[in-house]
Amino acid sequence: MEPEQEKKVIQQGKRALEHGELPFCIGYYNRSVILTYISLISAVGGICFAYVTFLTWSVVCLIVAGVCDMFDGKIARACKNRSDKEKDFGVQLDSLADTVAFVVLPVLISMEMGHIDPVSITICVLYVMAGVCRLGYFNVLVAHTNTDQPVPNYTGLPVTSAAIIFPTLWLIFRLLPKCPTLYIYDGIMFLTAMLFVSRLKIRKPKGIAYYIFTAIAVIGIGLLLYLQYGK
Repeated sequence: MEPEQEKKVIQQGKRALEHGELPFCIGYYNRSVILTYISLISAVGGICFAYVTFLTWSVVCLIVAGVCDMFDGKIARACKNRSDKEKDFGVQLDSLADTVAFVVLPVLISMEMGHIDPVSITICVLYVMAGVCRLGYFNVLVAHTNTDQPVPNYTGLPVTSAAIIFPTLWLIFRLLPKCPTLYIYDGIMFLTAMLFVSRLKIRKPKGIAYYIFTAIAVIGIGLLLYLQYGK
């Protein structure tokens, strides 16, 4: 290789590393997407816990994924030197991670709770379709807007709300063991699916609301673990 070509390759490699690209694999791995990766890891952990019926830990993983998702956009927008490819990658990665955490994981929790009758399975299918449709639609909208400028309102219920809805249900079921979990979980899941694809305008939380939700999440995790192991 000629010295000039070698120098050019080295410079390209340095620029790639600055943007979080690795020489041995595709993708971006800088701080703009770190919380999204953590959210995805937590979601996969929740799926594994669900398969071995450690449902309390599955719910904890769902909450952790929700907290990560609240702040990943803030961190990404704080990275001012992101390239267009990094921005697009971050949007796609976020939606894919959300699919695992807030669409697939609640369905697995439902099934591991024993909700495997035809009606429950149908509702799970509708929930997954609504969640995926919402995330795909969101990606289309983002492709034609400024990704560094957060939207003031949501159209429809964001899928991240699953990190609040289903842990709250699980907490109620633990506090009220005689509660008819099948009908309540199915009903809430169906309603949530419909709200995912609705045109309802929901004000996006901002400022101190993020920290309030985080504090509630920490308290919720503590209460869930106390109910599981503290008695």
